Amino acid sequence: MIFLYVSCECIQVVEGIEEVLGFGETASKLYATIDLEKARVGRTRLLAHQHSNPRWYESFHIYCAHMASQVVFTVKVDNPIGAELIGRAYLPVAELLAGEEVDRWLEILNDDHKPIHGHSKIHVKLQFYDVTRERCWARGLKSPKFPGVPFTFFPQRKGCRVTLYQDAHVPDNFIPRIPLAGGKYYEPHRCWEDIFDAITNAKHLIYITGWSVYTEITLVRDTRRPKQGGDITLGNYSRKRRTKE
Repeated sequence: MIFLYVSCECIQVVEGIEEVLGFGETASKLYATIDLEKARVGRTRLLAHQHSNPRWYESFHIYCAHMASQVVFTVKVDNPIGAELIGRAYLPVAELLAGEEVDRWLEILNDDHKPIHGHSKIHVKLQFYDVTRERCWARGLKSPKFPGVPFTFFPQRKGCRVTLYQDAHVPDNFIPRIPLAGGKYYEPHRCWEDIFDAITNAKHLIYITGWSVYTEITLVRDTRRPKQGGDITLGNYSRKRRTKE
């Protein structure tokens, strides 16, 4: 595991960016991405209407555990449908391992690894940190004031809850019985039923997303634990719920 600091500064072009690309004045929304080989780990904001030497001045703190030999900076033009590739710049990972800051202009290359028209370059700064240098790494929650893992997409917030599930559905005769304090026993949660209840009771349903959402699944399957409306698929239930918004 490593910790990588990356700063995308700007692009230097000999001619106006439209002339370099041959697009005319429609080429006015530029952005850059950061990849470790084929793994996308960062992206800048869109730059609009900067026709010469566009500047981002954006910094990224990237946690990474990738097998990679190159850090790749890809510059693109955003279009209403898709994006147009300008070119890519490469920095060997081996040059970062010493931990010193690398501050460099990298030449932007085409798919044949030849300089693009105008010999444009991108200015970047990178520095590698061993993750063990992070003062909170592998030390658990040392204090109630622990702010959560730094530099993540979703920072730690108060008032959140986490529910642990044995499985997507657990029958009533769940074994083994797990004793709790006060002479009580652990009552397992049922993931699919909880999802059904969350959809049913939500004031507003914005969207459902996940690694793979199978709309033909039926959430309530246990005939011994029926719920009103629970006999339809997730897709049909979502459509039904949408009509109530």
